[in-house]
Amino acid sequence: MSNLLPFIGSFLFLASGIFYSSGGEKTNTTPFRYVPAKHHEKLWDSAKINPSQVFRIDKSISIYLENKQKYVNIEKMRVGGVPSAIVFTLHGRESTWHFGKHLHEGSRLTGRTRYVPKGRPRAAPKNGHTYTFEESAEDVLYKLKDMESVNWGRCNDALYNIEKYNGTGYLRYHRDVNSPYLWSGTQHYRKGKYVADGRFSSTAVDKQLGTCALLLRMQSRGINVGFR
Repeated sequence: MSNLLPFIGSFLFLASGIFYSSGGEKTNTTPFRYVPAKHHEKLWDSAKINPSQVFRIDKSISIYLENKQKYVNIEKMRVGGVPSAIVFTLHGRESTWHFGKHLHEGSRLTGRTRYVPKGRPRAAPKNGHTYTFEESAEDVLYKLKDMESVNWGRCNDALYNIEKYNGTGYLRYHRDVNSPYLWSGTQHYRKGKYVADGRFSSTAVDKQLGTCALLLRMQSRGINVGFR
């Protein structure tokens, strides 16, 4: 029976719905569920920020504090909306906190998105020529990904959905690498990353701060991140 376990695991992955490996839209509506119980919560509980990254993280958090109301407004677009601190961390990963770029994937707000997911938002900009950051955020978080349906108060659900926002390629194909989208800047990540959608390098190192490194530091500073 033990010899069948890898095959069974592979079958469960394939049967549970197909997703782009990184940063893309899902190709069908079946949710991906093959994740060990409380996988993300266990990583969160044991995570430690790399000391060399603390200054850089604190400097980044100052962006949140200066622009907090923008992120709060996006949270309040829906009942059960994405917590403002999490919107902030997604913004950092996707467009380095540039308010002139799409929250989907970082292309400029002067047109629809150029990369995966391509051609968003579907509607024209309300002012007729340039999307606002708020229009982009509402489109990706609530119209495209329906993220107001997530139970953001539960740590495991929150972190799983942050990872799913980027793509489930690490969970599906590279379980020995914790997603740098979450864990870069902590001891849970060293190397290995998707350098493009569907293209993984075992030697590449993600230089961006992970969302969890930011959230851990924010929580330690008394900032509400939306979950315990």
